[in-house]
Amino acid sequence: MRNVYYQLWVDGIVNSKDFKNNEPGWKFSVYWLITVMNGLNLAVLLMWLDFYQIYTYKFQFNVNHNSALLSLLEGVINYVTPFAIVNYYAIFYKNRYAKLITRYSDYNGRLALYYALGSLLLLVGTVIIMW
Repeated sequence: MRNVYYQLWVDGIVNSKDFKNNEPGWKFSVYWLITVMNGLNLAVLLMWLDFYQIYTYKFQFNVNHNSALLSLLEGVINYVTPFAIVNYYAIFYKNRYAKLITRYSDYNGRLALYYALGSLLLLVGTVIIMW
């Protein structure tokens, strides 16, 4: 499973327009795109667990709120932050991505795109089914 994870990252990095043009913000754009997709997949998984009445609320950070801003903050803390930490240390800490690019140079060129589109379709499908 680790190889697919690294292949996804290498594919996302190498096919990024910002990386190809050597722009200074390429790390941020690729990092947050894949991290947000990871967070959306976790949210979908927890929605399905909730649908089957396996409650995971006691493991989440909850805020009693009535505002969209606090709800967004709660979602970022629960779903995106764990992946942000793991992705940073697995890919970008001490420029590890450079080693991974040479090691996983046989990427197919579409893995990151399929992952992002599949994550969004999975989210939309889950919301439609559960609505």
